[in-house]
Amino acid sequence: MEADKLVDDATAALIRRCKNNDENAYNQLLSLYEGYLYRLCFNYTRNKEEALDMIQEVYIKVFRSLHYFDETRPFLPWLKKIAINTLINNSRKNRIDETPLQSESFLQDNTNTEDLVVSNDTRNIINNLIAELPESYRLALTLRYYENLNYEEIASELEQPLGTVKNSVHRARNILRKKMQACELLEV
Repeated sequence: MEADKLVDDATAALIRRCKNNDENAYNQLLSLYEGYLYRLCFNYTRNKEEALDMIQEVYIKVFRSLHYFDETRPFLPWLKKIAINTLINNSRKNRIDETPLQSESFLQDNTNTEDLVVSNDTRNIINNLIAELPESYRLALTLRYYENLNYEEIASELEQPLGTVKNSVHRARNILRKKMQACELLEV
């Protein structure tokens, strides 16, 4: 509990320094969340370069609005909201590229070369199927299974009713299941 307080105090101190135009503080602050932002952006876009572009856009938005941030509030939810809004806005402009999933959550790791090739092919197919989902379903699915947020947290992040979020995740899973069955990745 005391360690959490120190982290919050340290973050608040960095934010105050940022508000005083301390470039080093700004770099330190964003480096604390760099891994989180990359994971979120990559899991949504499925493309390394696009994820890095999204992170840069998030950094710019944070830089422009950080002086409005209330230091008594947690920083991560504020940053996450900026990132999610950036992803939503940019996905409307760009088509998502197809890149293999970095997470091993869908498939087991195989040592047999033939199994590994099949596994990679399957992963690519699943990534393509996820990329084809409607935006709201894809975002809800990403937040649920890649960011491990519960339904209430997703509803809060997306500013949607809880029922809408549950419905989006449920429909996304059903669409994926049907498409995977059509690709003979799942048995009926």
